[in-house]
Amino acid sequence: MFGLRVGKHKKKLEQAFATCFWPLIDELGNVPIPMQTDPAINGSILGVCETYARANDITKPNDMMRIVDAVFEEIYRMESINVQNRVDTWKNDNNDAFNQAYAHAKTQTTSALDLTWLSNIAKDNFDQATGLML
Repeated sequence: MFGLRVGKHKKKLEQAFATCFWPLIDELGNVPIPMQTDPAINGSILGVCETYARANDITKPNDMMRIVDAVFEEIYRMESINVQNRVDTWKNDNNDAFNQAYAHAKTQTTSALDLTWLSNIAKDNFDQATGLML
């Protein structure tokens, strides 16, 4: 029964981020590649996920990891693991841009998951993905 509760919140977060990044997604469903290596945008993503999960009484580390993994996989697809490894490094190394964005996301996140603020940051800092293959 516990899996249904976590699954419901994973879906809600996945949908919120899909809506958030919709203006930047190309026709193949990809976000801009530079987002993969940006500590601020990824700090924001992690901050939203963790704050939302805690607000919904999801506190078990494994449940939290499942939610974060699902969101990063939805956003970055095959590059998800590489991005999550970078996130771990930024978090462990106390990267300033990551930490500031993470803290800011925690103050902006509500149970309504209105990510307009993050969408505006993303649109201001990244060009829309083109979907061009090299």
